[in-house]
Amino acid sequence: MADGGLMTRSSEAPEMKALLSTPNALVMPSIARIEEHPSWSVLARLPVTLTAGILLSRFKVRDLLNLREGQVFGSRSRDTEDVPLRVGQVQLGWSEFEVVEQRLSLRLTRLV
Repeated sequence: MADGGLMTRSSEAPEMKALLSTPNALVMPSIARIEEHPSWSVLARLPVTLTAGILLSRFKVRDLLNLREGQVFGSRSRDTEDVPLRVGQVQLGWSEFEVVEQRLSLRLTRLV
């Protein structure tokens, strides 16, 4: 575990340790694009899992185990409703699903 309680892979640890040891290193300066941030080269490689929460009606483990291509399940959310976007237990914002070139995509609509 690196300084600050963040877990990193051993190959990233020296860079992450240097980043975390710099005062206010993770405070976002006023920039037009995130890629312009001085720490972007390190931050862009941090592995995180994003989760979009959708409430399914009457979905059971049995349904998950028997899931087949093309199968459809009803949701308790309206199709116009944004869904929460999380990293671990932290909600980052709200998002919506969209189909782009026959692929399901997730668009960030607002930050928390």
